Amino acid sequence: MDLRQLAEEYGASAERLLQGLERIRAQKAAARGDLALELERREEVMRLELADLRSLSRYLREYYA
Repeated sequence: MDLRQLAEEYGASAERLLQGLERIRAQKAAARGDLALELERREEVMRLELADLRSLSRYLREYYA
């Protein structure tokens, strides 16, 4: 696997994570109490991971540019 393929894998993972994040946000809109707090924590972790995946994907795509 070369760096371009790896960049594509990171990009695909970012898209899957974004879909999960959208589900969390939808659940959070109706959640209350402890569940709302747990969803908030999960959303924060997923948001940070999404930023990392997108950054790595971009870096790898542009490595040879």
